[in-house]
Amino acid sequence: MMANPMAESSSAQEQQLDRLEQQTVEALSSSEQRLRKIFEYSNDAIFVIDPKGDRILEANPKASKLLGYSREELLNSVAVSSIHPHELSKFQTFGLTVLQQGHGWTNELSCMTKSGVTVPSEISAAVVSLDGQDCIISMVRDITERKQAQAAMERLAEIGELAAMIVHEVRSPLTTILMGLESFRDMDLSDRAQRRLDLALEEADRLKQLLSEILQYAREPVLEAKPLDLTAFCQDIQPRLTELLAVEGRSLVLESDLPEAWIDGDADKLKQVFINLVRNACEAVAPGDTVTWCITSLPQAVCISVHNGGDPIPPEVLAKLGQPFFTTKLGGNGLGVAIVKRIVAAHSGKVAIESTAEAGTTVRIMLPLRVSEQ
Repeated sequence: MMANPMAESSSAQEQQLDRLEQQTVEALSSSEQRLRKIFEYSNDAIFVIDPKGDRILEANPKASKLLGYSREELLNSVAVSSIHPHELSKFQTFGLTVLQQGHGWTNELSCMTKSGVTVPSEISAAVVSLDGQDCIISMVRDITERKQAQAAMERLAEIGELAAMIVHEVRSPLTTILMGLESFRDMDLSDRAQRRLDLALEEADRLKQLLSEILQYAREPVLEAKPLDLTAFCQDIQPRLTELLAVEGRSLVLESDLPEAWIDGDADKLKQVFINLVRNACEAVAPGDTVTWCITSLPQAVCISVHNGGDPIPPEVLAKLGQPFFTTKLGGNGLGVAIVKRIVAAHSGKVAIESTAEAGTTVRIMLPLRVSEQ
């Protein structure tokens, strides 16, 4: 009996179709599992909303955590509008925009939790079709910390403006006082009166310096950044820094393995950074000791290190360096390192300080190279 070629061909096609159907089902199942995992483990709250029925069709675990309701409560007893009771008009306008445009975003809506706490939220939404019905899928992110950070920054800005105003108000009478004290230098004073005058002038100068540093710290650094060869720049200011150390009987050595190191920098402000760091290093070592600063290459950056020996900085002190008005120096104000950090940050750079008994103390300033030179 002869086989029927057409029947065999039809059977093979059916088997192939069965395999394709099975592969399709498996692919859809795998895709559904991946989407389910994304839905379940998302860091944002996700809601599927029926806008006409004012109800929640689906919600992920993060949504329950955000609002304090169980999934069953969200799906069965919580109206969407009840989550935004104080901003209902704004919520309705946002929902209408999403339905009209197909998507939308806002960070001006807050959500009310089950316990009555208002949570500032960032919401992105899009229209999806489910079973022939237009629904909205909404991703909600708690931005409480962001809002608090913004408020803190605004508060700091206000404090900075207040500090600047106070400094300006104090500077004028201080200048008058200094002029008056200076006029006494030409008078024939007793030794006791002369000592008092010298002390008054010294304290007035210290106050003047403090006011200048407060004003500088209170203001955001405004850079006049230009292409700057850091190697040549350091060589140029080396004599000035050496002079600073020579007064105290210390010496300064500059080391560099880079013929050039181009950055975008403000020369005046960077000079202030290195004078401050070298002066600090000078104060930490004994007369006759040497302070070393060197320039080295990093990936897409240049590092300037200022190193001194002397006693190590205790870890509890090291952790606080750079905090305004924290200092261990007699007569210091703690603004020097704080200003250094702000200037370096304005250059998109970083400051790192290390101190051990074996290696001494090293302050590293890392500044990004110019893009065109990388």
